[in-house]
Amino acid sequence: MRPRKSSLRVVLIGAAALTACDSGPRYTNRDIYASAEECQKDWGRPENCEPAYRTGSGYGGGGSRVWYGPNYDSNASTARSPRAIGTSSVSRGGFGSSSAFHGAGG
Repeated sequence: MRPRKSSLRVVLIGAAALTACDSGPRYTNRDIYASAEECQKDWGRPENCEPAYRTGSGYGGGGSRVWYGPNYDSNASTARSPRAIGTSSVSRGGFGSSSAFHGAGG
């Protein structure tokens, strides 16, 4: 029976170690804004806001002009500001990563 107790101890220690590694923020987000002014209200300085074009179905031929705020870590994949029209989010789940866009309808 002795080897069995050792195996159980190893499993419990391994589970505790995995839990400890996953205690930080789960996402890296960038809020998306309809205007540079809205972005700067949240982030303070013009260099914190990066212009871009959002493309995809429903945005017309050339896409729509948007501004991205800087990266920030979060435990949620939603925008932190009510001024943002959406957020670009990368999940840091441990085994690989995934990204998603979460936006408000409009």
